Amino acid sequence: MLFELAWCIDRQVADGYSINPARFQELRRGLVLAVEQGGPAARKARSLTALSHDEWEREVRRAVMCTTPAANTHLPTLVLHSVKHLQDRLAYAYHDGEWWRLNLWNPSLDRRIPQREHQPEGRRVVNFSQLTTDWFREAAKWWLSVQLSTERYVWSSVKSRLDHLNWLNWYIEQAGCAGPQLVDSPEDLRPWLLGLVDALNSHTALTGPNKGSRLAKNSRRGPLVTMEQFYRWMHDNRAEAVRVLGEPRWSRLGLHHTVLFRLDDKPRLTNQLTDDMALEDEVISQIAAGSGMLAAPKLEGGMDDRQAFHALMLLIRTGRRMNEVLMMDFEPLLPLVQVKEPDGREPDGFVARLSYQQTKIEGGGPPTIPVDQEIVDIIRVQQQWARDFLTARGTPDGTNPRYLFLQTRNNRLGLRPYAAATFHHRLGDLTRTLTINDSVGRPVQISKTHTFRHTRATDLINAGVPIHVVMRYLGHLTPAMTMHYAKTLAVTAEREFLRYKKITADGRTAGLDPSDLYDLLHLDQRADRVLPNGWCMLPPKQVCSKGNACLTCEKFVTDASHRDELQHQLDQTEALITRRQTQFTARHGEPMGEDNIWLAGRRAETRALTKVLVAVEQVGVQEGGSIRAVRGAGAPDRAEPSVDHREGSTP
Repeated sequence: MLFELAWCIDRQVADGYSINPARFQELRRGLVLAVEQGGPAARKARSLTALSHDEWEREVRRAVMCTTPAANTHLPTLVLHSVKHLQDRLAYAYHDGEWWRLNLWNPSLDRRIPQREHQPEGRRVVNFSQLTTDWFREAAKWWLSVQLSTERYVWSSVKSRLDHLNWLNWYIEQAGCAGPQLVDSPEDLRPWLLGLVDALNSHTALTGPNKGSRLAKNSRRGPLVTMEQFYRWMHDNRAEAVRVLGEPRWSRLGLHHTVLFRLDDKPRLTNQLTDDMALEDEVISQIAAGSGMLAAPKLEGGMDDRQAFHALMLLIRTGRRMNEVLMMDFEPLLPLVQVKEPDGREPDGFVARLSYQQTKIEGGGPPTIPVDQEIVDIIRVQQQWARDFLTARGTPDGTNPRYLFLQTRNNRLGLRPYAAATFHHRLGDLTRTLTINDSVGRPVQISKTHTFRHTRATDLINAGVPIHVVMRYLGHLTPAMTMHYAKTLAVTAEREFLRYKKITADGRTAGLDPSDLYDLLHLDQRADRVLPNGWCMLPPKQVCSKGNACLTCEKFVTDASHRDELQHQLDQTEALITRRQTQFTARHGEPMGEDNIWLAGRRAETRALTKVLVAVEQVGVQEGGSIRAVRGAGAPDRAEPSVDHREGSTP
């Protein structure tokens, strides 16, 4: 047992953890007491793994009660917490079988678990003991281990898949089953699965934004999709499953196990972005101005976390994902290969390329972006902070850490990056301190770090940067990913749409609030009302009774962006009238009279088009600081409302 204790200390030193000699001396003393004064099980123990950590705690407590209880009351608790960690290390050291057969997966202790070179750790440990059905637990471990080994899944995906499979384990315990095949007869499978779907649909969320109500659509869809993927894979590999798992019942899977759920069983996938994902310039300015609270000393009311301050500055300025910033290499800057200006300066203010860890999408091109001097300065300051951090912990001078942003506990060698959970906590505190609201009064959650990425993407799109350049900057594989990501700000869309004043068919400026007008004519919602020469303002549920007589309809509006089409329509109508008059004269010896219904309709259209074109040309003329309302054409003229400008009068 002393040899095991010494080996564990050696491993912790090698991994850069801090060692408290006094704590280990107390742990040794407690174990010796248990072996010498404890019960029969402790007296026979020759390894720390001989008893569970709870049993060791009880044996130490018994030994303490038999010796000097007043002086050793802390020993049982010390043994309870320390032995658990040591047993985790020893479990991997003593296990000589396949790594996936262990119920506890911990990549930081078991180097055999497949990992990407830079893997966001998230929850480090995955515990399969929560799957209480033996045949299901062993199959789930095998399936997920193969997905990890073949790089179909990454480590951060394993925990979510295990959470999904927990639903199936829970339902098996509630409803019972016939083993891996779930039911004895294929005809019974559909009713059994419908019970599972109903259980998910009726479950009440205990945490999160839906607390107290039904689970969200994606929370119900995810488990169903994972279960189906698991059973499809087990069916395809059922012969090998019998050999590897030693469970012959896996051979009973049939084709009906490859598609467990119908389309209408699974809620439709929803990934609807909220309209506050892109932050306004004023909000960004307020966050930047108040972010100094992160670095300020605690005596001054700050959080004394310079790393969080530097990381937030990089998030705002680069639009990278949170883990792409927190997991940057210690030296992330590369030379910028670019032709310089005659005076030696880099064009466009870029001075280097920033290399980041692409933690989500593979194959999106080199993970680098051009950066300016301001970003370079932030990185240089953070590098100096990291060097000082290692020096203060006795690391030899000149030793650089692995990462730019460092975990501050048990990280003597700088091998572990700043934890995402800690960063979220810091930004949550900053949110509560600054209490920033956007222009419509909504509280801004600074801890929603993805909003900075959406904001950066939106700014690039709105600035007219070509989509393929934005796609490369964001590290996306397809333009569709970028367009989903970078939604145009509503204010920008309205400004572009409304910069032409809308003229109604009776010649007035559209008498609606600009925002309402934008909503009424939004192309995504009113595509059936888009006309070649304008828009139809008819409400969606009403049916047009005028046929194609838009130019004589009060629901018709147009603007200067349609000038060419309106002029072309006028020319074509006039040419049509001339051609028809010639044909009519040749046939009847005289031209059509003005009382001819067809001719009267075309004359009305040409008059309307002429007046609309005149109105379009005149709209925008400034008179006294306001845009003059110009009467147009199309519908019968209405009398102008009389306005009495005397104080207190009402028009």
